[in-house]
This record gives sequence, C-alpha cells and structure tokens, in this order.
Amino acid sequence: MTVAREDQTTVDRFVRFAEPALDLEDVCLEIGSGPAEVSRAIARRVRHATALDASTERLAAGKLQADRDAIMNLTFVRGNAAELPYVARTFTLVLVRNALGDLPDPAAVVGELVRVSRPGAAIIIEDEVLGQAGIVALLELAGAEVKRLSGPLVAAAAP
Repeated sequence: MTVAREDQTTVDRFVRFAEPALDLEDVCLEIGSGPAEVSRAIARRVRHATALDASTERLAAGKLQADRDAIMNLTFVRGNAAELPYVARTFTLVLVRNALGDLPDPAAVVGELVRVSRPGAAIIIEDEVLGQAGIVALLELAGAEVKRLSGPLVAAAAP
C-alpha cells in the first residue's frame, strides 16, 4: 500500500507538529487511524503506539505495511472512538488526524481522548472539517489546556 504524495505531505506536517511532544517513553494512541500512517511514522520514536479505527480493512492494510517495515511496537485495534476500550489515564500521547469531524459526536470523542490521557499528556488534533476554532472549543469543553496552534493543528495538554 502506498500513500499518495499529497497525503504523505499532510502526514509529514502532522508529525513535524507533534515532534515536540514525542518521547521515547510515550504510550501513544492514534484515533481514526485508518492504515496508521501517523502511528507508523512515529513508532520508532515512542515506546508503544496503538492505532484505533472502525475499519478492519484499513487496519489490515496498515498492519501489512507495519510488518513490511518491521515495526514491532504498534498494535492495531478495531474500535469506536466514542467508547474507547481503555482505562482512564492510559496514554501519554493521543493523536487524531482528519478523523474527528467525520464522526457523529466529536464532543464525546474528545471527552474520551481526555479520559484516557494521563495528566499533562499531549493531545494533538488536526481536522480540516472542524477547523482550529472547533477543535479548540471541544478541547476546552473537555477540560484540556490548549498549548500550540498552527492552522488546523492544535496541541493541548490533558488536565
């Protein structure tokens, strides 16, 4: 599976924006991951990454590519972003790239992102549909503190 040049450019931009939050000890969750382009791009720079998506087919495509790239610290999970199957305060880094605005209840999803994030964890969201103002409003409603902004990219810290 190859990633189109335009999509690879947006993945690279997202990863560059997330770089200040990356740590070799991070336990990362990517929501609406599709074939997990972002998780695969950062996997070697974090302890573990989990790619969660509702589509088995898209996850399988990402798993195949991760296997080809010998990425061993990446788990693929089929799930509902509005009802995450994790206990509170599990992750130190949560990522969402252009998936939030396509979900039926973005506020519920952001609430779940905050719930599964450890205090101070980085939450990085990009969404062309919601835009910066929409993302900021959802994060603040969920109690997260916005730290950085760049176009449709928003970095926040969990409470």
